[in-house]
Amino acid sequence: MLTRRIAAFAVALGAASLLMAAGPERKRIAPQYEAGAAIKSRMGLSGQSGWMLIDLDTGQVVDAHLPDTGFAPASVAKLPTAAFALDALGPGYRFETQAIATTPLENGQVTGDLILRGGGDPELDTDALADLAASLRKGGLRSVTGRLIADGSALTQVREIDSSQSADASYNPSVSALNLNFNRVHVKWDARKGSVSVEAEAERLSPAVDIVRVAVAKQTGQPLFRLRRSEGRENWVMSKEAYRGRAARWLPVKQPEPYAGEVFRTVAKSQGIALPAPTSAPAPGAKHVLATQRSRPLGEILRTMLRFSTNLTAEVTGSAATHAVGVDAPSLAHSADIMNAWAASVAGFPIGDPGFRFANHSGLSVEGRVSPRRMVELLTALGRRAPDPGARHSRLPGGIAGYLRRHNVAAKDVPLDYDRLEVVAKTGTMNFIRGLAGYIATPRGKRLAFAIFSNDLARRAPGGQRVNRRWMGRAKGFERALIRSWVMRIDGLG
Repeated sequence: MLTRRIAAFAVALGAASLLMAAGPERKRIAPQYEAGAAIKSRMGLSGQSGWMLIDLDTGQVVDAHLPDTGFAPASVAKLPTAAFALDALGPGYRFETQAIATTPLENGQVTGDLILRGGGDPELDTDALADLAASLRKGGLRSVTGRLIADGSALTQVREIDSSQSADASYNPSVSALNLNFNRVHVKWDARKGSVSVEAEAERLSPAVDIVRVAVAKQTGQPLFRLRRSEGRENWVMSKEAYRGRAARWLPVKQPEPYAGEVFRTVAKSQGIALPAPTSAPAPGAKHVLATQRSRPLGEILRTMLRFSTNLTAEVTGSAATHAVGVDAPSLAHSADIMNAWAASVAGFPIGDPGFRFANHSGLSVEGRVSPRRMVELLTALGRRAPDPGARHSRLPGGIAGYLRRHNVAAKDVPLDYDRLEVVAKTGTMNFIRGLAGYIATPRGKRLAFAIFSNDLARRAPGGQRVNRRWMGRAKGFERALIRSWVMRIDGLG
């Protein structure tokens, strides 16, 4: 197969050579520097855009437009969240989920309560709970005569990240110190067989869930999914039109502690451990730790979070960082305020500055506002820090830069040295909201920090959660063109 591909490439290359030889000589047009406002106009991008670019080695502002205007940042929020968590907890920190008893384990039995206590692990899944149950079995536990209590009270608890989102948005789950499967359930249906199942799906295990139920609407014209709570359960009703064929989707869980407790009871049963039906409550009195399940190191979790932009991970790690600095935040907004104050102290701008006002840790909100100037000032301060031991970008500054993904800005008609151009950044995307912030190393060695935000909130106002693809395509194209133009100007190519 590989030989055929090489042969096909050789034939195509030969044909292209013949065409080039036969046709007139084509002149390569040198790229020209283009100002940001002209690029935005050419792209037809509506709304406001603001940006700032700073030379990290000199501190000089290279380019700026509306640098002090506050923009809705979307998931760019996850960049300061990651830096805040690394500062407060350290890259080697591991979250712990524990099984703790109120009385000692004797003769295979706990005569008191068993507490499933969450420590904030954002990646805890059904398989990890099964491993925790296996540890209990290995330690000799066979039964509990008291209660099974699921405790997620160690961190901020909310039933959804942003109330303006649709109820069935799986990216808008509850947040707690006890989270399971990103606080989602997997709903599967086969209309031909008349079946619907709800499962706590992970890589190895996918047990059925009873606390979340899904029924099919009897009448047409209903919302795709609507939620009704009763008797401690989450009852979803799926539209009759959606119930066709064989399909599946994720639904958010609004009660994470009972959900985790139920699944823990199920996987414990498979280990031969008899547990009572779970309840959820704070349980500070337990002191006999029977088993502990530890997460991956925080640094690895944050790299994954920045890559896949997982909202739950951002909110939990931000909340854990707030708790680590000695504040028990009653809400995500309060926790974000602590992060905002931390950023002000790191970057040197006033605490409470309106140019740095994230509304939560994930960016899933239209309430927060961030200016390009304040974002770049934070990036500049973070860039002065020592590189992370696992840093992958040797030509870029230290600190958070080593956790960011490479961002492709290549264009066929702009022949830059893309092999030596490095752009690492965090994106932010919501309907009519776009952000990009990070670092650039130019082919000739200049190191830069930048932030670009574009908002058209007037067009967003009528509602709707789906992203307008045409506007978003223009916003992304504008970012790429602006960065290429910066590089050409700085390296003396335009």
